[in-house]
Amino acid sequence: MVSLSAKFQISASNHTEFYIYYLAKHSKKWTRRMHLIGTAVGVVGAAVSAVRMDVIGATVSAAVGVAICWAGDTAVEQTQPTTFKNPIWSVMSNFKMVASMLKGDMRI
Repeated sequence: MVSLSAKFQISASNHTEFYIYYLAKHSKKWTRRMHLIGTAVGVVGAAVSAVRMDVIGATVSAAVGVAICWAGDTAVEQTQPTTFKNPIWSVMSNFKMVASMLKGDMRI
């Protein structure tokens, strides 16, 4: 059986390869839970703020959501957030992982 460690590094040439790396870096359940909470806080807060036309509120909500996700990466998984390596693919992977959790395809 293959064992993946959150400490390994890859050079992904596409998002599919990066997503496999992203999931390995988020292997612990509390890391994934922190990402679910952080994404929910960021998205809901930003959406409510956008409806109220509150740019500062939307920005702060997104920043708080990201901070919660990063806390999961550093405190639980004890790795550097993948956002620093590839921000666009990291955000895409986060939303894909959260969607998988909400659909029940991935354990929370």
